[in-house]
Amino acid sequence: MRTAVINKAAKYLPSGVKSFGKRVFFKDSLSGFPDLKKFGTIQDLYYWVADGNIDTLLVLQNYFSAFYPQLATETEGTLTLFNEHGDVLGETHFSLPHCGSAKFRATTLLADLKVTQNHTFGTLEVNIAIPKDVLANIKGQRALYFWDRFYIGYQNDRGQICFVHGVDKTNIYQEGNPRSISWNKAPKNHEWAPETPVDIDDYSKFSLILINRANQNSEITLTLLDTKDDHLSWTADIPPGGVHRFELTSENTQGLVPIELRMRIKGMPTQWGRPIAFKEFPNGAISAMHC
Repeated sequence: MRTAVINKAAKYLPSGVKSFGKRVFFKDSLSGFPDLKKFGTIQDLYYWVADGNIDTLLVLQNYFSAFYPQLATETEGTLTLFNEHGDVLGETHFSLPHCGSAKFRATTLLADLKVTQNHTFGTLEVNIAIPKDVLANIKGQRALYFWDRFYIGYQNDRGQICFVHGVDKTNIYQEGNPRSISWNKAPKNHEWAPETPVDIDDYSKFSLILINRANQNSEITLTLLDTKDDHLSWTADIPPGGVHRFELTSENTQGLVPIELRMRIKGMPTQWGRPIAFKEFPNGAISAMHC
């Protein structure tokens, strides 16, 4: 009943307020998790890269200040960096003042964490704690979970920058429980056909990036088809919390008609975990989007 009322009321909200509202999940939205009867946050996994050409820019805001501007919302958070296989490289702790923010770069994080091996990409997770005053304010409700689906940025060595937002849920952090609860259990076998056609000669590199947000390995196959329905396929086995890049160029797609190439993905582990299409152009521009 409450969800129906909220959905109906949301139709009359300004678009900016609607986007904020998407970050809040009530108990009704957690029907698959009957034990979650308290309060907490829901976190997503994001793709990071630091390969000498592209660096990752992370700007985190204290979104609790927007929801509860009258309360003291200063809080703390943890940023965990994983490699491409989902192994922890390290974590850093940070503070967020009321209406404040924190900024990080992947290259700086790797240096501060003293990561010795040559890791150039992987995933990251940000867990911002519910401020004490906010927690006291919502205690009268049955259950309330926050989801911060923020934007993450990428910048190349020419100064070009682009951003992409989170799309899926990965871990649930219940207040009072130091261990996370996986939102996704075993990977599903979803199929996805991105609507963006690819003219491969337009790019110096076209990468399709897939994250496994489930808690078991997931085998994913990318098939590229041309206007004659000739095709090439690539398969990757992605560990839990890991990420894989399918990198397409004019060289490794030879044999296909290079214009209006279509993509098909089989084995996508989570329903909403859409791939990132990362485009690098010959003039130095970059672009990232969920397709």
